[in-house]
Amino acid sequence: MRKGIVWLLVMGMCAGLLSGCGKGDSSNEAAANTDAQVSENQGNDSGAAKDSGGYTIALIPQQVGIPYFETSGTWGQKAAEDLGCEVIYTGPTTGDAASQANIVQDMITKGVDCIAISPLDASAIEPVLEQAKEAGILVVTWDSDVNNTDLREVYVNCCSEQVLGEHLMERFANYMGGKGDYAIITSVLTAQNCSAWAKYATEYQEANYPDMNRVAYEPCDDDQSKAYSITQNLMTAYPELKGVLGVTTPAPPAAAQAVGEAGKNGEVIVTGVVEASAAKSYLEDGSMQEANIWHPGKLGYLAVYTAKTLLDGGKIEDGQDVPEVGVVEVKDDQIIMTELLDITTENVDEFDF
Repeated sequence: MRKGIVWLLVMGMCAGLLSGCGKGDSSNEAAANTDAQVSENQGNDSGAAKDSGGYTIALIPQQVGIPYFETSGTWGQKAAEDLGCEVIYTGPTTGDAASQANIVQDMITKGVDCIAISPLDASAIEPVLEQAKEAGILVVTWDSDVNNTDLREVYVNCCSEQVLGEHLMERFANYMGGKGDYAIITSVLTAQNCSAWAKYATEYQEANYPDMNRVAYEPCDDDQSKAYSITQNLMTAYPELKGVLGVTTPAPPAAAQAVGEAGKNGEVIVTGVVEASAAKSYLEDGSMQEANIWHPGKLGYLAVYTAKTLLDGGKIEDGQDVPEVGVVEVKDDQIIMTELLDITTENVDEFDF
């Protein structure tokens, strides 16, 4: 991959975000009541924020502690500082949809002005989002969407799902030489975004690389140790396995670790969605060939920027150049980012996430 390659997505997308928020101090009360971690940099409480003319925005990832979402959170806090509002970053500590729903309920009780959420399970979260809407709380989705789009105002999307899915497969197939058995490791089966990326990737493979064959589609629950075990089992079950494509950020590093330990660097191709910092060592030792991602920090910033704009009674325009994010595209009720990054050994050190 050429140094510093950045692929600008321009097809049917509007600019937006992921698989998080910045590190900070934890709120013991939130952690105890909702199995969640809350950012140290929450700032003042909701009342104080409103008294100062600001808003309180709950930025809820699918899971805290994952570098992808932690980067989103850090930038979300930066947006809050830039825009004069308060961000509460809180989410489940495991891939547990019930815990995420409990966290949303807690934010409703706190009386936040906006809930900006990356749904872990679209169906499971919808009843509590309906409660939020009935309570007059603005709901924005980011990174992943809900099925009932009437429950949220807009979806802040990292990129077009079809474009990303097809790009993931195109890059993956290039390293595989367009042939051989492969597997996809996803988040949870109910994660809307990961499911869409995998769907479009598979459809693109079937249409363009008939000599490739998907032998497995496995959920790792965003657990890197589970993704590691899945990869080990896949290599045992399918001795001719030629590649693993990860569509959730814990999967590529875990797969690369398993491949490296099996002495199959380059023999079993590993690519997928993962941040540069998590991919670096595996790219350098050859157990991973490429990482494909947008900037998760910019996604978190855009989620907060969008929430604040809507709370102010404004809107994001198609082609708008959003500070710290860049030009976004607006399509129907989606705000989509237009930048995708292909990360290899040649450019991995250029990224700070």
